[in-house]
Amino acid sequence: MPSLTARWRYGPWSTRGPRRLIRQAADAGDMRALAGLMVVAAMLPAGGALGQAVPLAELYLDVSVNGEETGMVLRFTQGPRGLRSSVQNLRDLQLDPALFGLADRDEFDLAAVPGLAHRYDPGAQTLALTVADALRAPTAVAARPDRDVAASAGTSRGALLNYQVYAQAGRGGRVAGLHELRWFDARGVFSSSGTTTLRGEGRAYTRFDTWWTRSDPLTLETVQAGDIVSNALPWSRSMRLGGFQWRKNFTLRPDLLTYPVASVRGTAVVPTAVSLYVNGMQQMATEVPSGPYVIDQIAGLNGAGQASIITRDALGRSVATTLPLYIDTRMMAPGLTDFSAEAGFLRRDYGTRSFRYASSPAASASVRHGYTDAVTLEAHGEAGRGVVNGGGGAMLRLGRAGVVSASLAASVGRGRGLQGSMGYQYISARFSVDLQAQRAGARYADLASGEGSPPPRRNDRASVNLALPLGQSAGISYVGYRVPGQERARIAALNWSSSLPGGAYASLGAWRDLDRPDARGLSFSISMSFGERISASATAGRQQGQRSHNVALVRPADYGGGFGWALQQGGIETSRYTQAQVQYLGSAGQATLLVQRNGDSNGLALDAGGSLVLMDGVVSPARQVGEGFALVSTGVPGVPVVHENRPLGSTDRRGYLLVPNLIPYTSNTLSIDTTALPVDARVPSTRMTAVPQRLAGVLVAFPVERYAAATVILHDAEGRPLPVGTAVADPVSGNATVVGYDGKAFVDGLRARNRLVIGAGANRCEVLFAWQAASGDLPVIGPLVCRAGVSP
Repeated sequence: MPSLTARWRYGPWSTRGPRRLIRQAADAGDMRALAGLMVVAAMLPAGGALGQAVPLAELYLDVSVNGEETGMVLRFTQGPRGLRSSVQNLRDLQLDPALFGLADRDEFDLAAVPGLAHRYDPGAQTLALTVADALRAPTAVAARPDRDVAASAGTSRGALLNYQVYAQAGRGGRVAGLHELRWFDARGVFSSSGTTTLRGEGRAYTRFDTWWTRSDPLTLETVQAGDIVSNALPWSRSMRLGGFQWRKNFTLRPDLLTYPVASVRGTAVVPTAVSLYVNGMQQMATEVPSGPYVIDQIAGLNGAGQASIITRDALGRSVATTLPLYIDTRMMAPGLTDFSAEAGFLRRDYGTRSFRYASSPAASASVRHGYTDAVTLEAHGEAGRGVVNGGGGAMLRLGRAGVVSASLAASVGRGRGLQGSMGYQYISARFSVDLQAQRAGARYADLASGEGSPPPRRNDRASVNLALPLGQSAGISYVGYRVPGQERARIAALNWSSSLPGGAYASLGAWRDLDRPDARGLSFSISMSFGERISASATAGRQQGQRSHNVALVRPADYGGGFGWALQQGGIETSRYTQAQVQYLGSAGQATLLVQRNGDSNGLALDAGGSLVLMDGVVSPARQVGEGFALVSTGVPGVPVVHENRPLGSTDRRGYLLVPNLIPYTSNTLSIDTTALPVDARVPSTRMTAVPQRLAGVLVAFPVERYAAATVILHDAEGRPLPVGTAVADPVSGNATVVGYDGKAFVDGLRARNRLVIGAGANRCEVLFAWQAASGDLPVIGPLVCRAGVSP
């Protein structure tokens, strides 16, 4: 019964009961098949099916997924319901079993999974799988590369002095200075700043801030002890304290987007080139495989905008899809928390007294948390001097219709009251709206209240800005402010601006105090540039009945160094002033000379500033260095140094150059120009990356080595150049080379006295010669006669 056997094993009868098969064999009169089937049926358990008794056929098939060849041959079995696969096959094909609902199984029938279709070709032994997008994990593509450079930030031990000196000549002249002294190493940064008057009225020294801080770029946390400024939310106020602060510090990761970013999804039928445009500007271009994909980390947008995805397949066909977006950079990304906690004693008379603090302690804390893409929660609390204050707030994104915000705070103790605020903001390319209102009860108090600065009872802000054709913009705004003990202020303002032909820019503004009709003003300004460096501006206006004007022509110094200048003339009513200044910017700092005539009096002033940096055992003068810097070391004077393709200067006579104003926790590319090096110089690398920590410096060493080398001309005993390719060895240094044309060999690692072994066996010979280091071109030694049996 061959046909019944085949149907039993592979056909649709494989799912039928044994009794039916036996009955068909009896009806056909096939006694042999009937006997065999009865034997098999006797071996089956009660109620069993013939398909359970026959071993499953193994198949090894070449698999493709959605038309793409995988290059994989996987094992399948022919089961009662068709092809059967192991769950491991899905993992090998980079498919997630959880999406198939098979994470807890070992095998499954291909035909039993919704969204999975297959086509088996027995002749070609191939299996074509068609997987629905819902069963495939999307390919993740980041529109903004993730650069975790904070962990690689480095700090070298050192100290610096930022200084600025101002000297004014003539009657009533004065000399004053401002400084910041800083010490840094791997344990943190210590800083102290202040100002002093050396000549003139009020000769004294006033300290500003003294503190120690340490940051952890892995946890993104910063601790600071000493003089601190408390963090605040939009509806609370900051205070200066002497004490301790612990806070989250997202500036340690400049690449990290802390606000909710948009993501767009799509599907590629075949491997596709994908380009992303945000508001018409390209953000990224990449390749994605077939199947679903998601592009996240979409930046470069604040407010309403649109993202366009353009896909191109292998045939060059393109499809554009545009999606509207709304992003508010004030909100927190989901799951991200920002916090700050401070405790200490309130600082008093800052800027006029060096050491004056409150006698009672105070503490404050603020926290912001991204609950979802559309909700950010806020909380703030503070206590001290008989006042306890606390409250909460939230920001809610209304889809693409903007963001609303609200807060409520209460105080108890010396002042019992409430403060509430509400706001709405919408930003788009055509117009923007900003509405904010805050109210506080008469007895509401915070920490600043006890220092003689009561909170405003009313604080309103409203503005509308429009983008007009031809590069114009216009806006209207209103500010209302009322503080106990001060007059109420309600100011309305109009503004207009426009880009003009020739690179000019014009603006017009008007304002008025609604409570005082005589308090109003009007101003007009125009500016333009001439070439890359020179700019001119003119301003005219009238404020509270007084007319004013000012014209200026400015040419700043180049970033690489040099001279700059500025001319200015203006006046208010009949009072006139004229001034001219010359500025010099160099690698060691900058200096400005100012000449001024104000009415009938003349004035002369000099302003100079820079830094002194102690690192690597040397003191280097530099410009004021900012938050991050690097000390480049080459060991060779006169080597040009380049920062991000901008020439900065050349190393000094000791081989050092300080590079100021680097961005902390970001890769800053530094390189040197080797064309200025002598011919015998050797540099392992001409480009390096500096990642300084905040307020600290890092040593970047470009080791410039000198070749101890020479070109040696080798001849045989008859005065002929040795053959090309003859081996040359230095038995002391182990260096080896070969003879080139005309018997010349380049030999490195030389000493005062040298011995070279040339050739081998019967042709082995040696030479002895002396070498002395010298500047300039590499020396040529010889011809030297190679002789056998030369003793070292």
